[in-house]
Amino acid sequence: MRALAAFADRPAVPWANGAGETTELVALTESASLTPGLRPWRLSIARLDRTGPFSALPGMARTFLPTAEVVLEIDGRTRRANPTRPAAFHGGQSVSVVELTEHCFAVNLMVADPAALMDVDVDDGDDALVDGDDTLMMSVGAPIPTQGFRFVLTLHPTSDHPRFSLFALEPDDLVPEDWSVVVLSGVHEPQ
Repeated sequence: MRALAAFADRPAVPWANGAGETTELVALTESASLTPGLRPWRLSIARLDRTGPFSALPGMARTFLPTAEVVLEIDGRTRRANPTRPAAFHGGQSVSVVELTEHCFAVNLMVADPAALMDVDVDDGDDALVDGDDTLMMSVGAPIPTQGFRFVLTLHPTSDHPRFSLFALEPDDLVPEDWSVVVLSGVHEPQ
């Protein structure tokens, strides 16, 4: 297991709309060297301390996983998200946090999606909008794939690693059972 980035070691930067702060763990430009052949992606941890709008990021498919329950409004429809159920939407959609039970963080996976449409019909059962062999996907509570690109992001601190530490897994690596993690995975199938 190879450590890639830790939230505690990265500076916070303002959101594109200036309404909050985020800490970028993997930039779009860095993702190409981590996952050759996959669509560019970005991983960040946002601080959520008040309700308000998300930054518009057209061309990006987003998966949003808060560390506490929040209620989002996505194109006028409400959607609950919590630590076990992420919300997925396109970056061009109108998205706001309309209810926040407590100050928390949110894991944000953003994958380049040139076909992202502004008028996507959000289904409360959707947990991913971009699919395919060339896309990095986020999962919570699912088994870690044994093939392809595999990363884990720690959600809770352990004695050896702080919260929100990103690791690349080698083929034989196992994640300790006491770790609470988000899994990022993808497979590139050459054409």
